[in-house]
Amino acid sequence: MHHQSTYSTNGDLVLSLSGEMDAHGCNQIKSILEEIVNSVQTPNVLLDLNDIEFIDSSGIGAIVYLFKRLKAQHQTLVIRGVHGQPKEL
Repeated sequence: MHHQSTYSTNGDLVLSLSGEMDAHGCNQIKSILEEIVNSVQTPNVLLDLNDIEFIDSSGIGAIVYLFKRLKAQHQTLVIRGVHGQPKEL
């Protein structure tokens, strides 16, 4: 899985993912998610899944992990660009 982090014009972190959010892909981005939780101070983190074609329970677990950790720090996770199989799941 590939990732790209940018900031929106209002200062929110945008994390764009591409590939498959399966066990292998999520293992590749685990350190990125940890870094976001531990260092990003923006009120909102936008998770862009536009280029994700497949997601399984590992992907759902990674999203829930990120959501819970950000919520505990009074930050918000916004998911956008979901389509196809990930949207159905």
